[in-house]
Amino acid sequence: MIEKMAKKFNWKKIIEEVTETKETVFLDPTKMSSDERHELIEGLYVDYMYFLAQKKPPLKILKNYKMIISELVKNFAH
Repeated sequence: MIEKMAKKFNWKKIIEEVTETKETVFLDPTKMSSDERHELIEGLYVDYMYFLAQKKPPLKILKNYKMIISELVKNFAH
């Protein structure tokens, strides 16, 4: 599943963008329980909606959140 997901977007680019911040955490959804994955997706969605509600939403961040949430749902939410 991860191999298929990895081909759809540039992991290296995302990791480089994430590591520019001081608060870097890497999570492996394949090693999470279904409840943990659900909490991860829900938390990402709450963050996405927060950024979306801003007057001038950061489009680059929104794009990344949307892509990551979409891939997580496609591959793990069943």
